[in-house]
Amino acid sequence: MSADAIARLRAQFEAELKSNGDLYHPIDIERVRTEDWQVKRFLLDQADGNEDAAFQALLKALQWKKSFGVHDRTDQYFPKEVWEQNAVEIYGKDKQGRVIQWEAVRNQVRCSLFIDLFFPLFLTTNLLFTFFSQRVWKETALLAKHFVAHCIERVDRAAGETGFILITDSNGGGLANVDMDIMKFKIATIDLYPQALKGLYVVDLPWLLNAIMKMIVALMSEKLRSVVHYVKGSELAEVMDEQFIPVELKGGRDKHAFPADLQSFEARGPALGLDEKTVDTFYKTMKLPRPGKA
Repeated sequence: MSADAIARLRAQFEAELKSNGDLYHPIDIERVRTEDWQVKRFLLDQADGNEDAAFQALLKALQWKKSFGVHDRTDQYFPKEVWEQNAVEIYGKDKQGRVIQWEAVRNQVRCSLFIDLFFPLFLTTNLLFTFFSQRVWKETALLAKHFVAHCIERVDRAAGETGFILITDSNGGGLANVDMDIMKFKIATIDLYPQALKGLYVVDLPWLLNAIMKMIVALMSEKLRSVVHYVKGSELAEVMDEQFIPVELKGGRDKHAFPADLQSFEARGPALGLDEKTVDTFYKTMKLPRPGKA
């Protein structure tokens, strides 16, 4: 990618700022001005080298970041239970030097048992999409999306131009752990970070989730579909050093790498606009002990 192309997009962006500067966050403005990668990635994502398309994609991504408040939330904004239940960690690099983000599906938000019992009846209809789009707690739907966006931004910054890989531990996961609305949001968010995701490794996918995974992959762009891999836990050592793999996946790591100074869901509840009933429902549904209560 030529330096001239990057310079041209920067010049276009500066002209855009003169009339629509309030649509962009100061952090992103500074990155475009000082980091070649924050411009180059959009150019590389255009197979035909179309600079106009690259510029429009850059504007779309940065406007979304500002409107969705991506830079307004820190790790500590999210309760520790959210990090732990989703098992989201940035830890290690694969053998190609790409940062690894880990997650697990088995403890994610659960839906009704009705899905498990009658799932086959929905396979050939569009009802499944509608059904899965209903979250158990509507009050936390936005929080869940904020968390997804935060994690993608976080790992993208840690990875830089080298890119990152996502490892999804599917062990113990079932239909009740899948939220199609969140999955669609996650896919759309990743698309706003071109050239970032280098591999999505789905580990030990249960047969019960095969159909769901096919539906999720079908929502992806061709570029994203090309980086999806289905592997066994025992095969991860071929991709990265065993010291980075958690013991749950037959690796050598027995400690988690969650952010420091996290507060409980109960403590963060008021700041997040969650009432007592929602907080209590969360702990009961996830079968977690509520802090300060027997």
